[in-house]
Amino acid sequence: MEGIEGARTTREDTDGRTLRRALVFALLVGGGARLFLALARPLWADEVFTLTLARRPLVDLLSSLRLDSGPPLHYVAAKLLLLPFPAPGTADVVVRLLSVAASLLHVPVLLRIGRRRGAARAGLVGAALFLLFPLAASSGAEGRGYALASLLALATFERLLSLAEAPRPRTALAAGLLGGAAVLTHYLALLPVAGLLLAALARREGRRLVVFAGSVAAVVAAAWLPVALGQPHASMAWSEARPLSERALQSATNLGLGIPVDPGPSRYAGPLAAAVLGLAIAGGRRARVPAATPLLLGALGLLPLLVYSRSAVLPDRTALVFLPLVALVLAQARWSEVALASGAASVVILALSVPHWVRPTPAAELAAALAPRVRDGARVVAAELWGPELDYRLARDGLAGRVTFFPSDVALHPGWYSDAGPAEERLREESEAVVGGVAGGRALFVFSPATRAGLALRRRMEEARAERVAAAGPFEVWAAGFARDGGGR
Repeated sequence: MEGIEGARTTREDTDGRTLRRALVFALLVGGGARLFLALARPLWADEVFTLTLARRPLVDLLSSLRLDSGPPLHYVAAKLLLLPFPAPGTADVVVRLLSVAASLLHVPVLLRIGRRRGAARAGLVGAALFLLFPLAASSGAEGRGYALASLLALATFERLLSLAEAPRPRTALAAGLLGGAAVLTHYLALLPVAGLLLAALARREGRRLVVFAGSVAAVVAAAWLPVALGQPHASMAWSEARPLSERALQSATNLGLGIPVDPGPSRYAGPLAAAVLGLAIAGGRRARVPAATPLLLGALGLLPLLVYSRSAVLPDRTALVFLPLVALVLAQARWSEVALASGAASVVILALSVPHWVRPTPAAELAAALAPRVRDGARVVAAELWGPELDYRLARDGLAGRVTFFPSDVALHPGWYSDAGPAEERLREESEAVVGGVAGGRALFVFSPATRAGLALRRRMEEARAERVAAAGPFEVWAAGFARDGGGR
């Protein structure tokens, strides 16, 4: 018997060392990818919006969100980080570093959850998988609120598990505050937080304190509810451009495999991801870390949420706040090959994705091309969301205030634009005014030719005998006031 026990102890020690080495490897790969992306990846439009809003006075920041979408906590955090840096510049990376830190802090929380439940292996494997999930790496390196919301939701889970072991009012209070803060960071965090609270209520331990925790979370989140209910639905209309079934398949792939996917491959990857996750849940019914139930309850919460807003299913976004729970579910699958295959696939896809993610965006290339002419005195008139992004990028080159937004709606809510909004008469009047406003000077006009706003601006350009100097897929550039020798190019 002593020999058997000794062999078992030796095997457990060996497995423990192997898992710790795997976690170190995942930390080097996943953490390195996050830092590299934070420093090297071009900013995209939503990050520009975060930076723009965070530099406004607090009252204006909160007021601006009434005309946009999303809760305020991440924007306020970004504002605090940017206080020493009042002008756009390289220091703006601190907002991304907030996400890097939040994403990496998932690791100690996952390890703590595993140890708390006497399942150190689940914590180690779950942390390694989360580090390697390409979607978690990508969102953990961008200046948006997903990584912070995910961390707060995971911390809520840890506090609720602690509450089950030792019912204390202060633990319930902490769980409620963390859950409410998660929702105030991103609305999608409502799904896992609700799933966690419902799953905790299903247990016998400390139900009254769970109700207390849920009440605290509801009160915290409700402080923003009047604004949330008044935010325009049009601010998320862009997300409904593609069929719900297509977006659902993409989101299923995101959830089950932790990877981004295009609509075409998602027709096959979506069912595969659902099968993998279902297999892991079925094979982990006796799991020590009860992650499957809150995951399923939170995912089911999408159904009533879709009645309110069909934009709740966002490819590469909706799944992000669930990924820590997915990692724990996969880590506890009866067949260890499930977690091993998921980790190996994540490493390969992450390695293939990083070079694509760091390619210059069309807006970055456009700003670089316009900068010399703007530095020589030209102004830029940019339609739709080209305006805020070009304004920010040129400001980083020391060319602040050289972009005129068109139409005027863009200045009211620079985080979104609905081409169905402005009436034809207003588009005509504003296009005449904006072109007339630069008469006699040099100006570059940027717009998407397929939109109503772009067409209105193009008609006015043709009437003013301006010259089209560039056309590159999503945008055209027209020049006015330059010599006809190519100087506008």
